[in-house]
Amino acid sequence: MGELLAQLLPEMIGLILTPGAILGCILLLRSQRPAASAGAFGAGFCLVYVFIAVSALLGGASDPDATAPEVSHGAGLVVGILFLIAAVWLSVRPRRQRAEHPTVLRELETAGPRRAFAIGVMLGVLNPNLFIMMSGMSIIASSPVGTINALLASLLLLLSASLDFLIPIGAFLAAGERARAALDTAEAWMLGHTRILTLAMLYCFGALFTVRGITNLI
Repeated sequence: MGELLAQLLPEMIGLILTPGAILGCILLLRSQRPAASAGAFGAGFCLVYVFIAVSALLGGASDPDATAPEVSHGAGLVVGILFLIAAVWLSVRPRRQRAEHPTVLRELETAGPRRAFAIGVMLGVLNPNLFIMMSGMSIIASSPVGTINALLASLLLLLSASLDFLIPIGAFLAAGERARAALDTAEAWMLGHTRILTLAMLYCFGALFTVRGITNLI
């Protein structure tokens, strides 16, 4: 189990570092129903990851003989290549003249819990971290750890993904109105650095997954 967790560490870190999820959560924590709306947004986002985990477990992720290690390494390699392609594409795109929320995130400025949940599901499907979750589940599927450990490893991946929401919401509930100034600062900083944060994530994890995949397949 310890070896499996070491292999999943890049995936867990990648799932925690989701700029769009964090920024969306911060936006909702400044709405009229902060905790409910941000919680619904996070629930919608994580529902996508739960679906992937359950599908993988039911498809044999708990059976080490169901998936060959080569398949797992190949999946990680594909994720790495896709990240690098996305990073290059984003690098050559013209920069925006001024920092502003992406179109989807602007919808959150007036969203209630139901709408926030729907947007969370949509962003969960469109977010590149979806492939990180798939990579993590493929690693679990090819590891000889048994059903219980496979389930625990899957829960750790889901917990990592949920920290994007649990930490901001928890801080807001603990600090109350005093957290609004910090949220404003965090939102402004992330909005001004969204491009560099996204590029750093795509290049770093793209290179990591690509090198790891090639190394394991050789």
